[in-house]
Amino acid sequence: MYIKEFMSTIYVGDRYVKGIVIDSIEKEVKIKISEISRKRSEDGKWNYYNDENIENGYLVFTEVSYFSMQPPGLIPDDELYHWEIKELQNGIIEIDLYMGSYEGNEMGEREVIAKIRAKGACLEDPQDPSNRSYD
Repeated sequence: MYIKEFMSTIYVGDRYVKGIVIDSIEKEVKIKISEISRKRSEDGKWNYYNDENIENGYLVFTEVSYFSMQPPGLIPDDELYHWEIKELQNGIIEIDLYMGSYEGNEMGEREVIAKIRAKGACLEDPQDPSNRSYD
């Protein structure tokens, strides 16, 4: 499944970012979210579907070639409220993840944008990390 299609099945509204794990050896970036739900209805909406919820789950980007966060110094610890995906060449996507920083900084900035270039994405349940969901 293409990353754009995969990401369209994910619902993280009213949930928050708990951490970011960068695994340089595996070339992965994992965004830990308080709870991840799936959108499985034909209309593409969440519709309170909770059968596949993952508590403290990871949104994992694989085969990562680039990762950055702006502005420097802010730690995302609030909602992941939006993402934008661009398809690059050779099967690589660039995804901008817009996350909140509850405390913000001295200049009043409260938005963190993580930019990731990757070839794949999946969900990981911390209770069973070897069983990843790619669809």
